[in-house]
Amino acid sequence: LWGFMFSLALLMMTIYSIVIAPLFNKFTPLPEGVLREKIEKLAASLKFPLKKLFVVDGSTRSSHSNAYMYGFLKNKRIVLYDTLIQQCSNEDEIVSVIAHELGHWKLNHTVYSFIAVQLLMFLQFGGYTLVRNSKDLFESFGFEDQPIIIGLIIFQHTIIPLHHLLSFCLNLVSRAFEFQANRSEERRVGTAGRSRLSPYH
Repeated sequence: LWGFMFSLALLMMTIYSIVIAPLFNKFTPLPEGVLREKIEKLAASLKFPLKKLFVVDGSTRSSHSNAYMYGFLKNKRIVLYDTLIQQCSNEDEIVSVIAHELGHWKLNHTVYSFIAVQLLMFLQFGGYTLVRNSKDLFESFGFEDQPIIIGLIIFQHTIIPLHHLLSFCLNLVSRAFEFQANRSEERRVGTAGRSRLSPYH
């Protein structure tokens, strides 16, 4: 089951931005100009293998502004929300947001987070295999039979306190990652464009 979920996660990471996202939003290449030049220069300074640079019409659904990157190996793409371009007062602020996201990439935060999630999922499924044949587990919840799916649901409920603890720890790590990305951003673009960013991004 874990192998299936792992494969599904990789598949969705591959096809979401290329196949699924364009069904709901319009992606257009960022026009030539100062902003594009600054982003390409920043990517080159980090040796980020930027292949394409898009603007997505996020304003059709929300006023939230952000930017993200996707792609595997040497085929990377950066996507800017049109709201980000509209809400920033100058190109440097936009570049600072990109620098923050590239900081996550440079520091391998995305990889670490993906590995952590997969490890926790593996431990959850693995932990269930240790108790799935426990008659006491099912009887304590009023079940005489031992259906696999019922056992998995029961197991998930019994480890909820552990989930809360792990979520707290993961939030601490995520918070640390945001500060690290901000420091990386400061080294690349200085503090001029950082006024709109919170420490928690």
